[in-house]
Amino acid sequence: MRSRLLPRPFCVLATVTLLAAALSGVPGVWAQSGSELDLRSLVQQAFDLHQKGQFAQALPLLRRAYTLSPNDYFVNLLLGIDSLRTGDTRAAVPYLQRAARQRPKEDYPLSYLGEAYAREQIYGQAAESHLKAVTVAPGSAEPSIAFVDFALSRFADLSASLRSTTRGLASEYRLRAMASNTQDADHLTLLQRSSDLDPSAPGIWSDLGRASFAAGDMRAATDNLHRSIQSDPEDLSAWILDALLSARNDEWKQAIARINAVANRSPEILLAETTHWPKDLLPPDGIASGVSIQFFMCVHTGKGSCPVSLNGRGAAISKNSPDFLFHEQRWERLIALPVPRPSENKAWLQRGVAYAHLEQCAHAIPALERGLSGPSPEIYAMFLLSWCYSREAGRVAEQVQQSAENEAPLRMMRGDIFLRLQAKADLALAEYQKALLVAPGDPSVLERLAEAEFGAGKTDAARQHAQSALQIDSQRLGAKRTLAKIAIQDRDYATAVPLLRELAARNPNDVTGRVELGKACAQTGALEDARDNLAPALEHGYPDEKGTLHYLLGTVLKKMGKNEEATKQFAKATELSQAFQQKSYRDQDPDAQP
Repeated sequence: MRSRLLPRPFCVLATVTLLAAALSGVPGVWAQSGSELDLRSLVQQAFDLHQKGQFAQALPLLRRAYTLSPNDYFVNLLLGIDSLRTGDTRAAVPYLQRAARQRPKEDYPLSYLGEAYAREQIYGQAAESHLKAVTVAPGSAEPSIAFVDFALSRFADLSASLRSTTRGLASEYRLRAMASNTQDADHLTLLQRSSDLDPSAPGIWSDLGRASFAAGDMRAATDNLHRSIQSDPEDLSAWILDALLSARNDEWKQAIARINAVANRSPEILLAETTHWPKDLLPPDGIASGVSIQFFMCVHTGKGSCPVSLNGRGAAISKNSPDFLFHEQRWERLIALPVPRPSENKAWLQRGVAYAHLEQCAHAIPALERGLSGPSPEIYAMFLLSWCYSREAGRVAEQVQQSAENEAPLRMMRGDIFLRLQAKADLALAEYQKALLVAPGDPSVLERLAEAEFGAGKTDAARQHAQSALQIDSQRLGAKRTLAKIAIQDRDYATAVPLLRELAARNPNDVTGRVELGKACAQTGALEDARDNLAPALEHGYPDEKGTLHYLLGTVLKKMGKNEEATKQFAKATELSQAFQQKSYRDQDPDAQP
């Protein structure tokens, strides 16, 4: 994960204010007996070192203070923060947990606890802590910025993981489609690409069918509906598409039956549909029955919230097992079940999927993270988690837009939203430039500025700012990644290879980074390194839609004298290339990958 924004510029400053008030003798903070005076003296000395960034020197004093008062909020908070800053994450967690229990309405220990959990890759608890911090301090910028930073970091991690397989790449295309407006020209194209790469993805055919319906292509919508029902007869989105097509064909009996059936399974899914159903598609008087009467009243009003409640748990059923409820998409009943035990990954996964379908992302994120903590992460769950992180980050960011207008972290947060979620490098660039005016010389700003400049085509400026970031902090991997991209663009592979080697060594799980290293090594004649990086990635399903990577590997193997292996790679490259050329996209851009 990339370096965090919160601890130094924001949350520590807030903590400084809090502790300064305590240490100045605010009544009720510490009594004035001898032991309390010793405690106050120790914390004051430790706090002075803390303010100077001398965290390791502060820790012995804080440990002595802890022996005097193990339940003191400030002692536990500072012990957690300074342990975190010295890299002892595991030691930090119990102190921060205790501080959070002592003051459950304070956001500071929760935000730091979220950071600590994230460093330990315990993402379910990390998400939960960050979201709690936002909840207990809804008007504060600090926890909101901390959560957005965490969410974008996880979004980037998930995206890198998804890109390493063909099915994952399909999810990336689908995410891009969901981020676009249904009227956008590329919305349908992205869903088509996704369905080509992974035709078995849950709900992909109903998504494609609804996109075809919105585009006015009723034949394609009908074909996609049939594929959707064939793939999953219980798909509620397909049921709604069936209702739409039936209504468009004046088959109102079938349309109304489908609407009532959706209400029986998941009333909230039907309630959400009231804002999407075409307002010109209403039944004749006296035709509607059951819940559909209320549904069409909601559609007719055209308001953001339905004037008639459709919420509920659906009709009574005989079975209540999680697998049955999940299969029939009875989402409200599924989340009403008792909370799973920590080790029940499947139950957490099902719970998270249910929350995501109900668009309750604040609950879906921790549940999905817990469900994905097993040995074999599920692609569809990763897709929903990525969507929820982007959605929740955008929601929280929007809430904090009016706070701290001139603060660098807020500008950086806005820039990150533009760059990482919306792929709008120019808008991100403007925010990072404003952040740099507030915090000149901050390597985290320079690093992001360089990335945005490269995305906006400003290569020389990107190179300069990336190099400036590294002069201040030589460990900035993002800056090195930008310099590697610039070198590859300039075909300066001799410069790119050492940077790519370092990035691969620092993050051995980054399959995309290893593929880039393999491509660069092939250009410099380092044939064995090229093969060793390309071959394993392709064997494990790294996406190669046009067959170019297989062709490159074939070329490398041929130069190494491994003609039989090379022939196999050339044959696979030809097969992939022909399959790609046969695909029909409305606005095909073969080189564009999400």
